[in-house]
Amino acid sequence: MAITKRATILITFAAFGAVVGSHVGALPFLIANSEVSPFVFGVAGALAMVANILAMGLGGFLNHHTDHRSVMLLIVPILALLLGFALLSNSVAIFVLSFLLLNFGLGVLDLFMNAEASIVEHDLGRPVFSSFHGTAILFIAGFAIVSSIVSAVLAPWFMVLLAGAALMLAWGAIYTSIPHQPVEHDEGKARSVALPRRVLTFIGIATGLNVATELAAIQWAGQLLLTVAPELAAISGLGVAFYGLCGGTMRLIGDNLRNRFGDFMVLLVCLFFAIGGFVVLGLSPGFWPSVIAFAAVGAGLSLTFPCLFALAARLVPEARASAMGYVATVGGAPRIILPWVLGILAAQYSLGAVFTTCAFVAVAALAIIVLTFREAQALAHAK
Repeated sequence: MAITKRATILITFAAFGAVVGSHVGALPFLIANSEVSPFVFGVAGALAMVANILAMGLGGFLNHHTDHRSVMLLIVPILALLLGFALLSNSVAIFVLSFLLLNFGLGVLDLFMNAEASIVEHDLGRPVFSSFHGTAILFIAGFAIVSSIVSAVLAPWFMVLLAGAALMLAWGAIYTSIPHQPVEHDEGKARSVALPRRVLTFIGIATGLNVATELAAIQWAGQLLLTVAPELAAISGLGVAFYGLCGGTMRLIGDNLRNRFGDFMVLLVCLFFAIGGFVVLGLSPGFWPSVIAFAAVGAGLSLTFPCLFALAARLVPEARASAMGYVATVGGAPRIILPWVLGILAAQYSLGAVFTTCAFVAVAALAIIVLTFREAQALAHAK
């Protein structure tokens, strides 16, 4: 029985999550083995975001010259090699370099699998975008906890075997079910389409702020767990796993919420929960308040990215990857700056300062999302 395109995209998102989870779950061990300070970790995170944004910007350019299938078939095996390099880190230089290269590769796959996901949603005629992201974050959660255990018992590099298997499964599914679509060299439709840059700029800024806070929650989850429950230090991936469980579950039901209440109302309610969660975490409470607050953050931030990327794709159906690449590039500044700022705050003050800053960033994202949907509505009426 032939595999469907929707199933292929689900498998690809799962493989993406496996790579991220394998790396994030091993981060505390890699940081210790490589003797990376909190400040250097913040700088590495900033550089990694630069690499990720450059990859997505490059992807928008590649969209004019090659098809989604060709790019994904190329980048999937490369990601397996980059993950292996990252999990073998034993010095500051290798840690930073591998962090940068891995995020570049993830950025390329992220862009093109999202572009294909938007096509699937369009073809089906109903919201399914969120379920793809839910699959990814649940695999991040699962692989993070497995990675932390494997890293403690064996060594981080063993995870490349498991994540590599997921990547190869995705490669086979892409090769089998996604047809090759040659790009015409004349002035075709995708080349001549004019991007609605004003509204895409708002989407980009809002997305950048949201992604920055979500990545901060994931990357500092291990340190939060060590602070509120040091007896669980050997299983530091539990923090990421719990975050992924909350966010992934929310994303799996998110398409039903989007269909019933609309993207705008869903985003407003979810971000209020996320902001409240960050505020509580910023107060450095005990274990159980932190658990509840972290759940609110994970669930609250979960639908922003799929809703906004789906909106960008709907605005420019003729060139989805180009629109998403533009959105990712515009949203680059907060994704680059925030990890660096959080590293400084953690070194100079405390972990509470990290999450308090994230609360302010989430408030800014909420305000810009309101502007984004107003602009999108005005653009739709103009057409």
